[in-house]
Amino acid sequence: MFKYSVTVPENMGEMTAWRYVQRAFPLLSPSALRDAFKKRDVKMEGVRISKDEPVDAGAEICIFTPFEMKIPVEYENEDVLVLNKPAGVSTDIDRYNSMTVLDWAKLYAKGDFVPRMCHRLDNATSGLIVLAKNDMAEVALKEMFSLHSGEKEYRCIVHGTPKPASAVKTAYLQKDAQRGRVRVSERESKDSKKIVTEYAVLRAGDKTLLRVLLHTGRTHQIRAHMAHLGHPLLGDDVYGDREFNKQYGCDKLMLCAVRLKIDTCGKLPSADGVEIKIKAPFE
Repeated sequence: MFKYSVTVPENMGEMTAWRYVQRAFPLLSPSALRDAFKKRDVKMEGVRISKDEPVDAGAEICIFTPFEMKIPVEYENEDVLVLNKPAGVSTDIDRYNSMTVLDWAKLYAKGDFVPRMCHRLDNATSGLIVLAKNDMAEVALKEMFSLHSGEKEYRCIVHGTPKPASAVKTAYLQKDAQRGRVRVSERESKDSKKIVTEYAVLRAGDKTLLRVLLHTGRTHQIRAHMAHLGHPLLGDDVYGDREFNKQYGCDKLMLCAVRLKIDTCGKLPSADGVEIKIKAPFE
């Protein structure tokens, strides 16, 4: 039996236990959560609760379940841990105080090391994510992502077929902190940052599968840049085409980090040259 716990944020607002645990424990399936409630194995501040009871701000919610929360480990050595993050799991702390990639990595470490996030993926994006297991690795990997000395490759499905079939596109991205999104423009403006996105068509059609390489790594870069180019990602209700998403019954973002090549320019010899590949769930 496994025990998992989170603390309800103070500003959570009114929410039933069922709605809250779905968001707070994204690595547990709905059937596992239903089973826990049915067996009265969900507790708030030590008291068993039902699905329909409201959660209290600041309260500890515990779930006891035979189902283990797991994130696939794709590569590991004495310095580096590379995971295959499922869509819907946050990299680190979010508004629900959910179990995150970092939380899971700490459970996985069992005290043998302290995992540290070296870069991030959006909650809705799946794929390869890198954590360091010590100070030296953290410095080297963060510098790699800052300098773009390594390689990150993505797969995504977009609306329509981009032309030309392959290109390297440059634009400027500006954050809109109040709305929690970004804007992309062809012209540089105050506070904007240059973005460079490379794509290649792998399978053309009304829904097109793209290979994408990032030459810069900005917030929501692929989603916002492809939408700016007139080819929003399938399943993206923020920058995308909601009618297109409804047409294909898609409520998940079709974006996955599928390949990572580590190159810290000699600062982390144990991992330099390592290349990890996975297949996107929608390929």
